[in-house]
Amino acid sequence: MGVRPVEYFAGATREVIKTISEKCQLLHEMNRVFEQLQSTFVDPSMVGGEQGKTLFDFIDADTVQSLQQDALEQTKEVEELLATHQHAITRIEAIYKFFVTFDKTHNSNVGALVGEHRELASIGDEEAKSIEELYDAAVSFFVDMEQCDRFLLQYFTTINDIYPHYEVIFADVQLLFDELRSLRDFYLQFLASYQSVGTEMLRRRQHGAKVRQFIEETKAKLAQLEQEEITLRRTFCEEHARFLPSTLCPEIQV
Repeated sequence: MGVRPVEYFAGATREVIKTISEKCQLLHEMNRVFEQLQSTFVDPSMVGGEQGKTLFDFIDADTVQSLQQDALEQTKEVEELLATHQHAITRIEAIYKFFVTFDKTHNSNVGALVGEHRELASIGDEEAKSIEELYDAAVSFFVDMEQCDRFLLQYFTTINDIYPHYEVIFADVQLLFDELRSLRDFYLQFLASYQSVGTEMLRRRQHGAKVRQFIEETKAKLAQLEQEEITLRRTFCEEHARFLPSTLCPEIQV
């Protein structure tokens, strides 16, 4: 391994904490958006007079909630991997401390009691007792060391097995939350857009009323102009028509 387990674990821990913190915040934001959608009632005039409709009725909530559940499960899996990794690192550190403690406790005694040039005959009863105690401690230590070897192999195997899963799960989680983030942004815009619908509908009604008023005013003005034209023609005909031959400019007779 190019990176020591403790360093990798520290980096993975920071990444997991950051990821979980960001993602949990996003899930809370999604829930708040849902609450807003559920509490925003739609004007019945927009839905054929139907009462009680909310904006929540117009979204694919099942898909979003399914994505949320998937994201929670993926996050939980990341947390479980991290806990397993942390347990392995903690146990490895404990075993290392066990070895160091034994060395610190008994190393000086070994040198003092069974030095390289000491003669067996010169060893007194007290020293013999100390050697016996040291021997018992050494035997116990080597028995424990054999067990530690097995545990070390198990813990390092666990760590090695976890490494490949981190990147895969992080990638999966990122994809899920990217999709959730896009949906959150879309639904926030949906809420904002709906808030603008009332203003737009009012503008359109005002425009329609203005156009209808203009049409009515125009029709009235045209009718007035038409009536004025009829009056002028009638006056002309009364004054001049009887003096003009019908074959001379026939349209003037009308």
